[in-house]
Amino acid sequence: MNMQRLTLTLMISLSALISAPAQQPDTSRAANDKVAEIIQTFAGRGVMADGSQPTPADVAVTKFRVVDGLQMELVAAEPDVSQPLFVSFDSRGRMWVVHYRQYQFPAGLKIVRYDQHLRAVFDRVPDPPPIGTPGADKITVHTDTDGDGRYDSQKDVITGLNIATSVAIGRGGIWVLNPPYLLFYPDADGDDVPDSAPEVHLSGFGLQDTHSVANSLRFGPDGWLYGANGSTTTCDVSSAVTKGVRFEGQCVWRYHPPTKVFEVFAEGGGNTFSLEIDSRGQVLTGTNGGNTRGWYFPQGSYSEKNWGKHGPLSNPYAFGFFPPMRFEGDGRRFPQAFSIYEGGLLPDQYAGTIIAPNSLHNLIWNSRLNRDGSTYRTEDLPNLVETDDRWFRPVHCEVGPDGSVYVADWYDTRLSHVSPIDDWHKESGRIYRIQPTDQAGKYDIGDLHAITVDKLIELFDHPNKWVRHRAVLELGWRNESAAIPTLIQRVDEGFLEGLWALAAMQQLTPDRASKWLAHSHPDIRRLTVRLLGDMHVGHPQLASMAESEDDVQVRSQLAATAKRLDAGAALPIIRALINHDEDIDDPHMPLMIWWALEAQAADRNAVAGFIEDDLLWQRPMFRNHLADRLIQRYASAAKPEDLSFCATYWQTAPDDAARAVLMRGLNAAFQGGSLPPLPDALAKAIADYQQQLGDSGLVLALRQGIPDASANAIKALLDPKTDLGIRMTIAETLGQVGDDTTSGALLRLATGQNGVTPALQRVAISALGRFEDVSIANALVQSFGSRISEEHGLRAAACRVLASRPNWAMVMLTELNQWRLRRDQVPTDVVQQLRSYQGPEIVAAVEQAFGPDIASTGAEAVAEMKRLRKILAEKPGNADAGKLHFQKKCGTCHQLFGDGLKVGPPLDGYSRGDIPFWLIAIIQPNLEIREGFQSYMVLTEDGRAINGMIAAADGQSVTIRNADNQMTTIPRDRIEDMQAIKTSLMPTGLLADMTDDQIRDLIAYVSQ
Repeated sequence: MNMQRLTLTLMISLSALISAPAQQPDTSRAANDKVAEIIQTFAGRGVMADGSQPTPADVAVTKFRVVDGLQMELVAAEPDVSQPLFVSFDSRGRMWVVHYRQYQFPAGLKIVRYDQHLRAVFDRVPDPPPIGTPGADKITVHTDTDGDGRYDSQKDVITGLNIATSVAIGRGGIWVLNPPYLLFYPDADGDDVPDSAPEVHLSGFGLQDTHSVANSLRFGPDGWLYGANGSTTTCDVSSAVTKGVRFEGQCVWRYHPPTKVFEVFAEGGGNTFSLEIDSRGQVLTGTNGGNTRGWYFPQGSYSEKNWGKHGPLSNPYAFGFFPPMRFEGDGRRFPQAFSIYEGGLLPDQYAGTIIAPNSLHNLIWNSRLNRDGSTYRTEDLPNLVETDDRWFRPVHCEVGPDGSVYVADWYDTRLSHVSPIDDWHKESGRIYRIQPTDQAGKYDIGDLHAITVDKLIELFDHPNKWVRHRAVLELGWRNESAAIPTLIQRVDEGFLEGLWALAAMQQLTPDRASKWLAHSHPDIRRLTVRLLGDMHVGHPQLASMAESEDDVQVRSQLAATAKRLDAGAALPIIRALINHDEDIDDPHMPLMIWWALEAQAADRNAVAGFIEDDLLWQRPMFRNHLADRLIQRYASAAKPEDLSFCATYWQTAPDDAARAVLMRGLNAAFQGGSLPPLPDALAKAIADYQQQLGDSGLVLALRQGIPDASANAIKALLDPKTDLGIRMTIAETLGQVGDDTTSGALLRLATGQNGVTPALQRVAISALGRFEDVSIANALVQSFGSRISEEHGLRAAACRVLASRPNWAMVMLTELNQWRLRRDQVPTDVVQQLRSYQGPEIVAAVEQAFGPDIASTGAEAVAEMKRLRKILAEKPGNADAGKLHFQKKCGTCHQLFGDGLKVGPPLDGYSRGDIPFWLIAIIQPNLEIREGFQSYMVLTEDGRAINGMIAAADGQSVTIRNADNQMTTIPRDRIEDMQAIKTSLMPTGLLADMTDDQIRDLIAYVSQ
């Protein structure tokens, strides 16, 4: 439920919350009333509690608009169900429900403070249930006692849970994900009464943000327990065997109960509060973002994160990441719940399609899932379900044993977690199922735990994936050797289920693997490769298979498995994969191969032998995607033995084009700073190459600190005959290295001298921020006008540099307050940065220049909301006239209908017809800073303050993208502090100079 976020100011203004029990914030009545007034005034018919009443369940079900041929049936409702978060099914076809009633504050904990992203810091780690303070969460089981397809009996199984998110039944008991723990309640006789207190199998999941905790527990067909982790919790997970697996934010993880091994299956993604494993064993999730339907996770992969808020990837040498699946369709955000329909009950056109409930927009999407090389893309189909009931909040969906789609409906007018006031409608909740209008779903197979082995194997032919996978699990848990011959036969026939069952029984022998690695069915080959990797077992056939394999998803899995093997087994596989020129432009394959190669980097001797292959450089995959990353990997590590390896690697480059690739990798390794001392062999090799290159070799010479490099660089920089690209790169590097003797040359270019082009002038202006001399600031402001003009963004670039140091900022503020510089020439992000500085002199100067900032809460905002509502209610506006106002007021940052820029979030996907939405955003831009558009202030050790969004982050550096789309890379060892900025780039008072009619016209245009 990652919705709007109040600013940190609003949260911390309730000061009593800091020391109060988390489940009962002890705020004063007056404070509560003020927060409630602000939220109520702003919320309208949005995502906060608004005083409206729920529609009775039997009436609400009649209000759904369902696509032709399907129907919504009410399965359960209050009082039997309340705030349902998760639904799963056991081997008897019974429905288990997690009631998330304790949300959003854990019982028995106190919030010590909130961090800059509103993550709570608690006073302690809670004890596991039942030792710790009992919470209000519970798990119930619902049974169809008479076999008519309806769940007519329900009972509480486990109560007193405290932030419990999901449940899975199997292996002799009940598995409950109750962060920070994964608990196992033994129930050998299956009477739904735990035989003892729970066993803690995992500990260390984060609790800092209870809408982003570990969730979506489920058994994969391979017998592992899989789960997802949300974006804003930090984890340090341990089991009895695996110790201290640390990760920040979102990922898919898994746990193997027999061996007690825990691992991250794939890292990154959106705010993952859902998880799907399809019939082929592929792993996908939904997301809270827009412009996609979710993420596909190859094993061992890394996907995009919100780097500032969610932290870097755990692998500092990933050097890349996957985006979400590409899509066509409705760009609105929050396809959080995610399921692939493989139930066999709905009409054929739904087979293999995505069903994605959207709790924010009160609907259920349906999308086609199409192959996109080794990954997928999606294409929207007509919505399955829509309703005008804004209480409908579908937070989870699951295909059940009967083939129906079960939908857990949180059912609450409130969805956002931004308010600390516990006004959730905790007594409501519904569960629906979607099924054909002419055929009711019914599960009549019986208890899979009790039926014969032969019958379980027969179920491999069942049309419902749930039945097939559950049969596999029961076979694996029984471990009956009599089934092995039949299972082998089913694998030979192409049934993945037989292979999963054999693997669970530890019956994937080398001989059987040899046969199935050559199977005609690509999924059998792919799964065999994956299972070998899960056992960390190589196979002599894998390398030759990688050479000839014609299915790209099998090749992707070969790369994933190579990452899990030792170098001796992995490198021949990787070498064979490099030969597939057809994968060069695949969305995933180059990075999958890189991650496999990077995983072997610690074995330098093996990698040294790998790169000695004379034919390696002839392969486009290696030359275009791997060669530069490999030298960057070792140079970034910067240990003497790693740099020595770089020298060895350099010698393998067969020509100048190859050396240019390696030079690119070295530059990337040390971007933003200077080089460490290099081994003599590498320094000499690079020096010889630089001499051969001439001007284009100056960049690395500058980073190395080679004598005369600065003088030669300045000469080339100021010479208009030097290639423009080289001049720009030299200017940028001079700014990163920070040699004071070069500032004069940069200033000449920054002020429009020496045949400078606008592009080079902007780079020179930005590079000057590395230097401290205040005379540079004076020279810049004195050049405002014809030499640093408004054209090409030059003045905006200069304002950003001037704002990066407090004493330079005072120079600019003096110009503003003495009317030598116009206020409208200062970009909004610069104003934002200026307001972040402390100290009476600069605060007074900023207020003199721009006026006081409007408070993020208060009576003025409430009054302005009421005033604007009155204006808009008087008469309609003219949308055509409003377009001009949008282009002037909004289009410089936001895109709408294809018009405008994307500095801020594109607006097409929002609820544009919701007038309160627009008024909230305009009056209180700091109330919600859309995820992914949070600005950060990076303070460097040399006194700069660099403002912008985080474009990339890893273990070595952070790259900041400013509002002008300019990138600044800062080595982490030069960062003194990095903080999220609590204010939006969008200025307050946006409508202050507009007439009533102009306001109506603007709102009429954006609300179309």
